[in-house]
Amino acid sequence: MKKWILIPCGIGALVAGAATALLVSLNPIIEAGVNKFGPEVTGTHVFLKEADVSLFSGEGVLREFVLGNPKGYTAPHAARVGSVSVALDKATLTDDVIVIRKIAIDSPDIIYELGQKSNNFDDIIKNVEQLGAAREKADATKKEAASPGKDEGPARKVIIDELVITNGKAAIRMPALKLDFQADLPEIRLTDIGREKGQSGVTMAQAAKRVLKSISSQLGDASKTALKNARISLTIGSEGLGKAAKDLGNAVKSLFGK
Repeated sequence: MKKWILIPCGIGALVAGAATALLVSLNPIIEAGVNKFGPEVTGTHVFLKEADVSLFSGEGVLREFVLGNPKGYTAPHAARVGSVSVALDKATLTDDVIVIRKIAIDSPDIIYELGQKSNNFDDIIKNVEQLGAAREKADATKKEAASPGKDEGPARKVIIDELVITNGKAAIRMPALKLDFQADLPEIRLTDIGREKGQSGVTMAQAAKRVLKSISSQLGDASKTALKNARISLTIGSEGLGKAAKDLGNAVKSLFGK
């Protein structure tokens, strides 16, 4: 066989080998990324059991995701999802900005726990703000300290074109009052995360902050409605429950600052 024939064959073998290596390593990279950096960003337990994303289509599923609670909360978790459907722009997997075309979360199991001064989701958001900022500062310092001529490159960022949460149900807990409620959440749909105001991607911490804020807002509204309904039920239940209704109303005002 002539040598010039071997050259394209060799290149083809290298390309095939690289593609195979990326295919084999993609899902473990996703799993390791979530399980390692999730706790560093949220300050809570974060666990993803399995990622099953096809390199060829860019589509797949993340299975058994758990977002834990900050210290001081009694609920076993803040959110738990059996499976999350994802669709990536596979052409951007090696770019500085990875484009996620869609994230679809169906039937998440959410526990919204109200403390004396805050709630678990708002405390997670505070962690994300503080830890995310600290991480960005550390990355900037590391880049500045890099040896001359060595390009560290920009931090990897993400764009999420669409994120949809459907059929959400929340258990609303008020341990101080020994109250538990159930609430249905409306559909949450976020678009163009990382594209706002001319942005070209955001950090995962910034993306997480936007998603968590949207969920927290819906949970706050659902809590107020559930507590209002509970107060009405106590009021009309019997004359003897009037004081309980009044006490619950006062508790609601203190929790929501109104």
